[in-house]
Amino acid sequence: MKTLIVVAHPNLHESRINKRWLQELEQYSDRLTIHNLYEQYPDSKLDIAREQTLLEQHDRIILQFPLYWFSSPPLLKQWLDEVFLEDWAYGTDIELFHSKTISVAISAGSRESDYQMDSKYCYDIHHILSPFEVTARYLNAQYREPFVLYAAGSHLSDDALEDSAKRYAEYALQPYADAQAVQYLH
Repeated sequence: MKTLIVVAHPNLHESRINKRWLQELEQYSDRLTIHNLYEQYPDSKLDIAREQTLLEQHDRIILQFPLYWFSSPPLLKQWLDEVFLEDWAYGTDIELFHSKTISVAISAGSRESDYQMDSKYCYDIHHILSPFEVTARYLNAQYREPFVLYAAGSHLSDDALEDSAKRYAEYALQPYADAQAVQYLH
């Protein structure tokens, strides 16, 4: 079973973190499929049939992106809106995602302490990422705890970046039986 990594970073060539994460994941191309949305669709015109086929061929989907204004970059939102169509992804007797796992891997510029109920942003990261969990629930897929790198701004040390790349690869490759996933049923 392969994992599909859907990468949504508008400036990946300038990225320090997401680019390093992908370099680490590329070592495992026998088990991971890396799909860079901004590289594939610089004009934002999605090939819906191609995207749906990719999703059908994978059991695990990880959405990788930098946190943008407490959400995803715009092309990922467009991808969700245009690809996850009724009567294909969900609807009466549609079970496409019932055996799939969806998760997110994000880099967040602020410190973890900023993402607390009584802190700077007044919400923890799970609240901020709840639209992705609700999407998984709506599709009747499993939702796995997110992979989050906090303090991803310019103060992240090279050692911390290397450690995050190794931990992210472990996360992406973790066997199903060991994954911390939550099953949702309608």
